[in-house]
Amino acid sequence: MSPCRASLGRRLKSVRLQLGISQRQFAIALGTAPNHIYQIERGRSMPGAKLLRGMRERFGIDINWLLSGDADYVATTLLERELEKLVRQFRHADRSARAMLLKTASFTASASL
Repeated sequence: MSPCRASLGRRLKSVRLQLGISQRQFAIALGTAPNHIYQIERGRSMPGAKLLRGMRERFGIDINWLLSGDADYVATTLLERELEKLVRQFRHADRSARAMLLKTASFTASASL
C-alpha cells in the first residue's frame, strides 16, 4: 500500500463520516460496490475518473484536495449546493422575479405536504 493511497483513503473516509453516511450508502449513491469504497478507504485501491466525478457532483467533494490533500475542504451536500444556487439566483433577480420565486416555493412546499 502506497502512502498516497493510504492518505487518499483516510481523506475519503473522513469526508464520508462528515457527511454521515455509511460505505454502503456512499457506494450506492455513486453506483459502485460497497467493497470498492472499503478498498479505497483502506488504501488498497484508487478511485477512477468516473467515481471521482460522481463524488464531486453528488457530494461536492473537492477532488484536488482528495487526491493531493492540498486544499481546505468543506463538505457540502447536494441539497446545500442547490440551496446556495437558489439563493444566488434570488439575490440577482428583480422584484417581480423574486415574488414569482417565493410563490413557486410556497406552492411547491404546500403541494409536497
